Amino acid sequence: RNGEAPVPIVAPRSPGDCGDAAVEAVRIATTYGTPVFLLSDGYVANGSEPWRIPDVDSLPDLRVEFASEHNHTNADGSTEFWPYLRDPETLARPWAVPGTKGLEHRIGGIEKADGIGNISYDADNHDRMVRLRQAKVDGIKVPDLEVEDPDGDARVLVLGWGSTYGPINAACQITRRAGSPVAQAHLRHLNPFPANTAEVLRRYDKVVIPEMNLGQLALLIRGRFLVDAIPYNQVRGLPFRAEELAGVIKDVVASV
Repeated sequence: RNGEAPVPIVAPRSPGDCGDAAVEAVRIATTYGTPVFLLSDGYVANGSEPWRIPDVDSLPDLRVEFASEHNHTNADGSTEFWPYLRDPETLARPWAVPGTKGLEHRIGGIEKADGIGNISYDADNHDRMVRLRQAKVDGIKVPDLEVEDPDGDARVLVLGWGSTYGPINAACQITRRAGSPVAQAHLRHLNPFPANTAEVLRRYDKVVIPEMNLGQLALLIRGRFLVDAIPYNQVRGLPFRAEELAGVIKDVVASV
């Protein structure tokens, strides 16, 4: 996607989580009318985990209501179909099945005029459409970020995403057994972040972010929430070892 075009991101944390993450990605895509990145990685793809096949009746209703009639009334009383007339809650555009009589409209990568959907080169329209795309992603409703803090007295939070969940979880258990309280949280939604992310981060004196890259999430957390997150990174083509992470976490806990 070219230009200012934010995209929602859903990241499974384990092989067994991929099914639920995929359903969540489809929910967002169909509700808000936007592409979604289902962000996995090699450690999830090459891993294995027991996964209970869900009962079909327990899955969310992902059916889409397609447009079937005109949705705009002109000044002279005539009606027509406006493909960019957005839902006020989700900012999603109406979906019209190609070939539906009376609902013909332009498609393609060139920017369209708000509402009517004609190709537009207007600067003000471009600014409005960019802001609408951002507002749509910002307004996506996702579950709150959950924190595992058994005793409720931790001053250090370990924040992760993706396949680092297993090593982080094991490292936190090792650290707690050694007498050092530590909290853990794991992000499934990376764009938008859960609404309570800032509140969770500011509960703790230190936030440690282990990543198998050069600190992408840490950069976002610092920039978005002004939290001086402590990155711990490796790109050796090998997953983190729990004992290795536990040593890092213990050092941070001891420094608080």
